[in-house]
Amino acid sequence: MTTNSITERQPSGFEMGPVFAGAVTAVAITVVLTQFGAAAGVSLDADLRGEGYLASWGMMAVGVWVLLTQFLSSIIGGYIAGRLRTVNTLYKAHEVEMRDGMHGLVTWALSTLLVVVGVGVVSTVGSAFAVAENTAVVTAELTNAEENATLISAFIHGSFSLVAAALTWWAATKGGDHRDSQIDLGHIWSFKGK
Repeated sequence: MTTNSITERQPSGFEMGPVFAGAVTAVAITVVLTQFGAAAGVSLDADLRGEGYLASWGMMAVGVWVLLTQFLSSIIGGYIAGRLRTVNTLYKAHEVEMRDGMHGLVTWALSTLLVVVGVGVVSTVGSAFAVAENTAVVTAELTNAEENATLISAFIHGSFSLVAAALTWWAATKGGDHRDSQIDLGHIWSFKGK
């Protein structure tokens, strides 16, 4: 028995292009800001090299720098994903906003995975060079204070990542709103003359 009604299949509304563009931009910003921070002496192990008062200031500087790096890269990556996404007119405004936000969340997830993979590759290559050059790798035992600082740092970084995910969602919805409203940001940045 056949029916005369044809079920139309609606498109998913998911586009990998804007997600990839946002994620790659977020990773690039993360890398540049991390390099800048390392050049300025703000690195993850800097707080463990000092003692007492200086160590706590070093840890705060690293925390602020990581916060700035994650939040800025997440906002820009999410905005790009939301702004570049094509709108499907079949969806209501709330659904479009949700899909923009989900594109931002996937952008955050992809950029986070790319950073983790990149750090893993760099660590592996660095270890391979150290072994290949027969460099003696000295592993010092961590004191209780250093272990606590490492645990606190890991918790703070994880918390920052979750907040960054929410910021990426928000930025993607803002990018989508600007796209739908056709907001012209030429007054903020434009290489063309007026």
